Amino acid sequence: MGRPSALFFDLDDTLLDGYAAMQAAWGVVLSEACGPLGCDPERLREAIRREATEFWRDEGAVAHWRVRLEEARERVIRQALLAEGLDPSWAPRISRRYGEEHRARLQPFPDTFDTLERLRSQGFRLGLLTNGPAKLQRDKVERFGLARYFDVIVIEGEFGAGKPSPLVFGHALRTVGAEPHQAWMVGDNLYADIGGAKASGLVATWIHRGRLKLPEAPPALPDRAIGHLAPELWEALELSASSCQTGL
Repeated sequence: MGRPSALFFDLDDTLLDGYAAMQAAWGVVLSEACGPLGCDPERLREAIRREATEFWRDEGAVAHWRVRLEEARERVIRQALLAEGLDPSWAPRISRRYGEEHRARLQPFPDTFDTLERLRSQGFRLGLLTNGPAKLQRDKVERFGLARYFDVIVIEGEFGAGKPSPLVFGHALRTVGAEPHQAWMVGDNLYADIGGAKASGLVATWIHRGRLKLPEAPPALPDRAIGHLAPELWEALELSASSCQTGL
């Protein structure tokens, strides 16, 4: 596993802390809604979790709904309200407020910008590969000024395909002029990021941010696991460089 010439990154929960934004947004929105609805926010949150788990279980439908997240979220909320015997007409309002609160709370991880700056300064070619709707994901890229760091940005809703499709990885590799074995993919999703990267011949680095655990039967096994970009990604890069020098 030699030193790479290119590194590709996932966006949500790799560079941006989507989980923290999600937790905070649901807390605010369900507290607002449960007053008029006469429900317990935690109970409704749990109902939404259950419905979301069931909704996203079908891998065949995931690609369809990933680029229609607002509609998918509204469907999930509607089913949760019905399951709790609550007025389903509240689903659009709750979904809209969640989107607003999540956007307001979304922030990069503390190590994101320093890592990208350092990688650029050392001559690595960088790519951003993100699934999801074109408008939503492009807004994140623009708000946080991420485009300046990357040689290639592939957004599912713009490109017409998402991870784990080999079309995504092939396009990114061609754009940066790297062979698969010369590129690392860094992401949190074992199916889309890790499975997709390995199927296309890239070195797959799973980032768990101290929140995720490797399941007993993962959809794909990463080549390495890191908790954070700094310092663990740097340690891995230094190790790969020393391996090249020693021939190990």
